[in-house]
Amino acid sequence: MPDPVDLPEPAVSREEYDREYYLRCCAGADQWRESGGRTPSGIYKGVLAKAGLRFGETVVDIGTGRGELVVVAVEQGAARATGVDYSPAAVELAEETLAAHEVGDRASVVLADARAIPLPDGQADLVTLVDVVEHLSPAELEVTLSEALRLLKPGGRLFIHTMPNRLIYDVTYRLQRALWPPRWKTWPAEPRTEVERTMHVNEQTVRSMCRTLRKAGFDQVRGEHGRWIHTSFVPSERARWLYPLLARWRLTAPLGACDLFAQAVKPVR
Repeated sequence: MPDPVDLPEPAVSREEYDREYYLRCCAGADQWRESGGRTPSGIYKGVLAKAGLRFGETVVDIGTGRGELVVVAVEQGAARATGVDYSPAAVELAEETLAAHEVGDRASVVLADARAIPLPDGQADLVTLVDVVEHLSPAELEVTLSEALRLLKPGGRLFIHTMPNRLIYDVTYRLQRALWPPRWKTWPAEPRTEVERTMHVNEQTVRSMCRTLRKAGFDQVRGEHGRWIHTSFVPSERARWLYPLLARWRLTAPLGACDLFAQAVKPVR
């Protein structure tokens, strides 16, 4: 485990991730806020089902945010689940979530940088990074994946969800903007929001994500596009039809689907 004292400053300051961010910007914020943390978004059950969570497993959720995945994991049969986040606001909210579900005997949250996680080697059956990769620079992601590999038991699984798939901005949007003049005069050259420009320092494609996982030492790497469609950045409502159409077909999904998944396994040697 790297020494936290020796870590470079993060690419995105932890101060960006304040309480307001988690209660307004993150997926599932409305449900959490309105229920006081008692009603996690359904996305977490979906993530754990897709990750193949089994009864009695140990889970580590890196970049846990409000801690919903940790709670859902133990409610779905995990023997133990630990959330890790470097934001004090996230840890505070995660502790509120754990308290609301009364799962403190099987779940916990740790304030730590993803590059130096103070947990023992080989303890986890499943490590998750849900909407975290895009917030880590390439160098930070490399170290974080090394930590994930260290935490996993041989044969343990890594599960990643990340968005946006950068091709919808860098290819599809740019082609739309260029091909129908004078559209470029009214469409912004940069479709990303200010929040995305600040926090999304490492957007992925399925190919780049899988390549990074193999380089990190994982086996059985596979990736796929998700089903989320994001079109609000397209100025013309008439032009938004293209993204769901592209996302329907395997060959064109990289140009239309907003999110992607990746899974991998720690080698058994």
